[in-house]
Amino acid sequence: MADDTRRRRVTLGERWRNSVRFRSTAIVVVMVGASLAVGLFVIDQWLSVALRNDLANRSSRVVESMADALVQGQVPAELFSSPAEFQQRIAASPDAGPMASIEEFDDVIASTYFYLDGPAFSQLKVRGVDAQGRLVLFGRDAPMMPAADEAFEVTRTVPTRWGELTIHAVSSVGDVDRSVAAFRNVLVPLFLMLTFAAGYLTWKMTGVALAPVGAMTRRVREITAVGGLESRVPVSPVGDEVTDLGETLNAMLDRVEAASNRQRQFISDASHELRSPVASIRTQLESALRSPTPDWPAVAELVLAEDARLDHLVANLLDLARIEEGRVSPRAEVDVDEIVLAQRPRFTSVSLDLSGVLAGRVWGNQGELTSVVRNLLDNAARHAESRVSVSLQTIGPWVVLRVGDDGPGIPVAERDAVFERFARLQDGRARDQGGTGLGLALTRRIVEQHGGRITVEDDPLGGACFVVSLPSVDWQPGAEPDDRVDVDEPQFPQAQDAPATTPG
Repeated sequence: MADDTRRRRVTLGERWRNSVRFRSTAIVVVMVGASLAVGLFVIDQWLSVALRNDLANRSSRVVESMADALVQGQVPAELFSSPAEFQQRIAASPDAGPMASIEEFDDVIASTYFYLDGPAFSQLKVRGVDAQGRLVLFGRDAPMMPAADEAFEVTRTVPTRWGELTIHAVSSVGDVDRSVAAFRNVLVPLFLMLTFAAGYLTWKMTGVALAPVGAMTRRVREITAVGGLESRVPVSPVGDEVTDLGETLNAMLDRVEAASNRQRQFISDASHELRSPVASIRTQLESALRSPTPDWPAVAELVLAEDARLDHLVANLLDLARIEEGRVSPRAEVDVDEIVLAQRPRFTSVSLDLSGVLAGRVWGNQGELTSVVRNLLDNAARHAESRVSVSLQTIGPWVVLRVGDDGPGIPVAERDAVFERFARLQDGRARDQGGTGLGLALTRRIVEQHGGRITVEDDPLGGACFVVSLPSVDWQPGAEPDDRVDVDEPQFPQAQDAPATTPG
């Protein structure tokens, strides 16, 4: 009991974790979270690079302006001019440098450490040399030298009247890093909110989408084989895949209900048919026991006849059950004409015309095809007045067997019904001499299992003619078929190993 309880708990937990709703939400959260994380990383790196490149471009333009002044033998006036004076110099001399924005100029000057060095530096007699012996170009609010790991440098070497000098502009990246960090602090919570929103929406939308499936599941659980097969699952009117699922389930329930009804009818009919010979046997024995002088040999003959009828009925029932389960007996090449000719000694009460029987070879089970021939001949003999005709010939890809009689025939409207189990026409019931109503049903199923077809036509003798068409093993694809019939290409069933059975 404890193991069952624990198993039930584990099953519920696993069921929740393995549900489509949970897995869909988890997948969306992981995918959206991963996508947003990659996007955040890419944006972060792109923003950092973009800001650094912008600062480098602005520093390069200032350095270019200073380099032009050094080439002309002047101290770079940018470091000592006011913004207004620098703007006037730019306006008066367009070639003074590439600087075009006072705001940009002030930003660079205020945040960049400038110094000079080079081979000609020793010839300059100037003040402002730092501890490393470099000429520092201090201007307005000049910053201190930033640490090497927190800065990047722009240089330009120019020829001057003192010799070559290199001007250095060292800019701190602290402002860039702070800007990127502030941007990151805004995006990270936003991305987390987007991930949560995507998971929440997926959870809700999956629940709404699967609600009809849940309703179908609950309805199907209420349906049992004992009762409730007339119920149907609710179908969503949206017209999506869930609607297709509901319609498919309802179609399946239609087939299950029809199969259940057929099964119940079959059991009822089989019980009735089995009761008849049993009741007949009991009646004969009870009558004999009540008789002062019973004729036991005659009673035995009647009982044996009913027993044979009962045995035939049970054998047909077993064969029908086996075929409808899909079991296939071992198969090989079978000469149908030999099966037909072997039935001649069984018929003495009617005239059996076998003049139209020619060679015909098919792929099938010898015993099952013998059952087909015997059932058709027995049926024809029961309903014939005096004559039964049989023909067999190969027409195109088919071996066609025709069994006709001179009896009353079968109305067109009832020609499909005769192949149903326990189906016997009113005329047939009046003339029945031992039929069970299973022979033709078994015959049709055997023929169809062999890839053939069976139909009913009018016979020239005046009665019914049963036409069986089976695929011929001698037919070669591509050969010209006979023009006398409508020929379709047969589908040959695959031979499978199965327990051999003896048809009734």
